[in-house]
Amino acid sequence: MTGTYEKHFVAMRYWLLGKEYFTALKALEYASGLHTGVRKDGTTREFAHQLSIGRYVRSLAAVLQHPEETLAAVFLHDVSEDYGVSLEELTDRFAPPVANAVWALTRKYRGTRTPDERYFAEVAMHPIASIVKGADRIHNVQTMLGVFTIEKQRSYVQDTEQHVLPMLKQARRQFPRQEAAYENLQHMLVSQIELLQAVLQAQEKVRD
Repeated sequence: MTGTYEKHFVAMRYWLLGKEYFTALKALEYASGLHTGVRKDGTTREFAHQLSIGRYVRSLAAVLQHPEETLAAVFLHDVSEDYGVSLEELTDRFAPPVANAVWALTRKYRGTRTPDERYFAEVAMHPIASIVKGADRIHNVQTMLGVFTIEKQRSYVQDTEQHVLPMLKQARRQFPRQEAAYENLQHMLVSQIELLQAVLQAQEKVRD
């Protein structure tokens, strides 16, 4: 194995082994075996998304209620939506806490989409899913430039302001043990949105 992705993957694997996070390690191996394509930019490995989120969430582990289960959910958070993995299979493989978190994070399953208000309300009530959703959105916002149209980027920003940030605020009240993690997530998202909006304004001026 060579390259940045491979180095990060191996480093994550050995970190999980060192922490004896065997469920998260199993999730890493399982999800990376499904996510074998590339991202929307046409070049980045598909699982680089989950791996990047995992590296970030690892830095929050000390202030999480369920650090191992949260990391497992990070690696698995798209498998039901993208590959149709059922709640039953997730439960059999990874036990209910991880399976339920992944299920809460699944916005669309086999053609059926959960309405936004219901989706974010349910995520906010889950100590694992709320952390993963915030971290997932951070990485999505980080990687939008040059991939999505200006209009889609603005739509993503609007969704973040209307749904993701309020969800984090609600979860922060529900799970005070994770106060520092939610504060970090909110700060990162707000900072990214401010920067992205400035870039989008500059792009629109050039386009006009």
